Amino acid sequence: MKNLFYGWYIALACGVGLACGIATVLLYTFGIFVIPLQESFGWSQSEIFLALFLSTLTITIIAPFIGIIVDRIGARRVILVSLVLVALLIASFYFQDESLLTFYLRYIAIAILGLGTTHVAFTRIIALWFDRRRGLALGIALAGVGVGGFFWPILSQWAIDTFGWRMAYVVVGLTVAAIGCTVMLLVVKDTPQSMGLRPDGDVIPEGETAELAAPPGMLLRQALATRHFWIMVIAFLLIGFAITSLQVHLVPLLRSRGVSAMQAANALSVLAIALVVGRIAAGWLMDHFFAPRVAIAFLLGPLVSIFLLATGASGWLAFVAGILTGLAAGAQVDATAYLASRYFGLRFFSSIYAWYYSAYSLGAGIGPLVTAQSVDRFGSYNEVLYLHSALIVIAALLLAVLPKFPVWQRGK
Repeated sequence: MKNLFYGWYIALACGVGLACGIATVLLYTFGIFVIPLQESFGWSQSEIFLALFLSTLTITIIAPFIGIIVDRIGARRVILVSLVLVALLIASFYFQDESLLTFYLRYIAIAILGLGTTHVAFTRIIALWFDRRRGLALGIALAGVGVGGFFWPILSQWAIDTFGWRMAYVVVGLTVAAIGCTVMLLVVKDTPQSMGLRPDGDVIPEGETAELAAPPGMLLRQALATRHFWIMVIAFLLIGFAITSLQVHLVPLLRSRGVSAMQAANALSVLAIALVVGRIAAGWLMDHFFAPRVAIAFLLGPLVSIFLLATGASGWLAFVAGILTGLAAGAQVDATAYLASRYFGLRFFSSIYAWYYSAYSLGAGIGPLVTAQSVDRFGSYNEVLYLHSALIVIAALLLAVLPKFPVWQRGK
């Protein structure tokens, strides 16, 4: 029986690592802590969500520099150091007082020191281990965000109910360190060549070694000079704005309609499960069909989700809205990494992909803040939900004009 290619273990391990990264932990615990923080300090939604905006703004600025570091020294070392620092910073919320400034500074520090735990590092590992099956491998790895999204809301709410919100931050931080560092140390390797293997598990011809020439790819300045680079930047910024707003505000929206804290957390967890399905399904589809069309197809779901939420969905309809949003969130993050690798190659993949991660993160920071400000002003979510739908439509139109992949990057 043929041995399973070690790259699939890498994909699963990267999924666990991403589940413990800041892109997952911050996003899927933030809404859980909003009401406890309001009750303790009397902060408004806008004041609290400004922290998320500041952290994502920081990510937007710093991510390209992290991409350069990852390309130069390897992803694994960067990830390990960042996991430890993130765990300590999350646990430090135990000491949070009424100062909004220290609340904001903690989130900014997490963004700077935790960038090594994001897609910028993990997707480089997957892209180097896989070629023909890169979409599916990315889908499996990035599905870890959805798995974490299912796990963290439930763990956080349980810890808040059991120990209080301060100790809940400590529980989250310790869990990040214990799971993330263990997997990275025991399983993950930067490249298949470091284990005498080749991408996709290809057989090494007799008399040759696994060492390969540097993978083909554009320089960053060459990528910046292309029209489709900027089309993708704008499209994923808009998608990050709309989709992340729906994700982060699902719990506060449902709570505002009388849904219990645990039921709202369960709805967010269902969204995360759908995200897992969306990641894997979109990854497989991108290996077989033109990736921009796959991304467009998955954008139809959140349009239905917005309609349901805007017309007062609660109960099982809220779960349907969460599922549709989760499917789209899963597909779009898959698409950013896959499209970056196919259009621009792997030689400086992290440096180039970091721009898309920055764009998506900027949208993800602005969107929830704008949504919170709209709720504070109008007293409901309806007005801003229609803005999200318009942005999704514009993003789909931009993706529709992307060109075919270069011949040397179409896979085999």
